[in-house]
Amino acid sequence: MRIKVIVPVSTDMWNKMIKEQYEKYKDPDTEIDVINIKKGPESITSLYDDAWAALFTIKEAEKAEEEGYDGVIIYCMLDPALQAVKQALTIPAVGIAETSLHLAHQLGNRLAMIGPGPIGIDTNKNYATFGDEGRYGLPAPVSLREGAELEDQVLDIFKKMDEVKKGLLKAAKKAIEEDGADVILLDCGALVEPTEYLQKNLDVPVVSNSIPALKTLEMMIKLGLSQSKKAFPKPEKKKRLM
Repeated sequence: MRIKVIVPVSTDMWNKMIKEQYEKYKDPDTEIDVINIKKGPESITSLYDDAWAALFTIKEAEKAEEEGYDGVIIYCMLDPALQAVKQALTIPAVGIAETSLHLAHQLGNRLAMIGPGPIGIDTNKNYATFGDEGRYGLPAPVSLREGAELEDQVLDIFKKMDEVKKGLLKAAKKAIEEDGADVILLDCGALVEPTEYLQKNLDVPVVSNSIPALKTLEMMIKLGLSQSKKAFPKPEKKKRLM
């Protein structure tokens, strides 16, 4: 099977990291291509950035179906344009937030989300990801905690990785001890190395926010499943000027 991973930012600085971790966990017959959008924000740290990225993400997803890919992953914890992509495509499309959140809620009762800083946390609060009226209808986290102070909460993660890991561990321990969290999920797709670090240093499950998307998509493709066109009907054909 062929899977296209769309990183909805205009820098390719994360593509190699994403490719390496997916190659580690993919099924033997899975081929993975990681691309980023050519126009749009260099990082997504606000709903404004999310809106900028949406159209270019949709175009790359539509291109993936035209190129014969079997499925698409949108690699950002805001799942930008995911609902629109599900409408546009007949091949299955998943987001890393959608899939990791559902897995996390299967592993415990009290989820804590830890971000590199306030950006992801505040954005998720405003994005209606949780609760009865949210996109995914999942319970709100018992804790939303910040793990580090960075000038850019996404672009600076690699520059200060040791500081980020220590900050996330401290925040996760507080979430467990003070908020009663029994599952931890990191709120940024760039936090691959810190996820592995936390798994070794905590006694509760730490869910990867990226691998569940890959394994879910592989399963859907093998089972011949895709998003319902009753739930996500094809958009009407009309002029849409760029």
